[in-house]
Amino acid sequence: MGTNPSHKQASARKVILTGASINLTLAVLKLTTGWMFGSRALIADGIDSTSDLLTDFIALLAYPIARKPADDTHPYGHGRIESLTSIIVALFLIGAGTTIAYNGISTIIAGNVTAPEKYALFIALVVLVSKELLYRWTKKVATRLNSKILHANAWNHRGDAFSSIAVTIGITASIFIPGAASLDAWASLVVVIFILRAAITIALKGAHDLLDTSQDPELLKRVKQIALENEDVYNVHRERSRRYGHLIYVDLDIEVENNKTVEEGHTISHDVKNAILEKCTSIADVQIHVEPIDDHLEGEGPVRLQ
Repeated sequence: MGTNPSHKQASARKVILTGASINLTLAVLKLTTGWMFGSRALIADGIDSTSDLLTDFIALLAYPIARKPADDTHPYGHGRIESLTSIIVALFLIGAGTTIAYNGISTIIAGNVTAPEKYALFIALVVLVSKELLYRWTKKVATRLNSKILHANAWNHRGDAFSSIAVTIGITASIFIPGAASLDAWASLVVVIFILRAAITIALKGAHDLLDTSQDPELLKRVKQIALENEDVYNVHRERSRRYGHLIYVDLDIEVENNKTVEEGHTISHDVKNAILEKCTSIADVQIHVEPIDDHLEGEGPVRLQ
């Protein structure tokens, strides 16, 4: 099941739809009870859950597109839709956080604060448990499918769980501590911190991929080691990598004996490529440049920058 693309897509769709259903339920629950029982923190959390519905919808649309195979117009595949989508998710989170911050600060400045009713505390605890369980399940599926979209969604759920802790503490303090009614409103601002922190982390990861930031150094060390296991390869250098969605593309130079023919060098490079692809399942393709021994000592040649 784990290797079949249709099964992977079905697993992703299931976790996204389940998350969306839970977010819809929690959004209605938090907004309704927050209004009924007078909790600013729950209303803020409800706004956050509403924005989560939008991100779930975006992820649902983007995942199958990102997993489409390469074609003539997209020779490297469509994987970068995942990186682009994760940035869009982050922007929605920033928007939600800004809205919550504005409402919370306005309430505190106006001094229009009252302690929420005890029922609000029960709802906050239900939300906390639900979001933590949803995070763990989504992260497990995201890791199995190696999906940046699902990872972004998972950390979105974890951020919600952390913010629910703040909401729970704020509601509890405002109810049971005399004169601390404003702590419920202050708890809504703590929610903002978790939301913005998650948004920045997700956005930076997406931006790094779009800017061709080099990938896991340990993976490149492994690639070099595999290439050197070939007895015809004397040196490996200039290892480079870039990410397209859940897969990584690698470029590297290998050095072989100077008297090797073009055909022999071609065969060696294919043997090295096949070995790397067999042992590193996260790599989509390997571009290999064959050089004579010690050729790298003369320099790699210019790279056009503009």
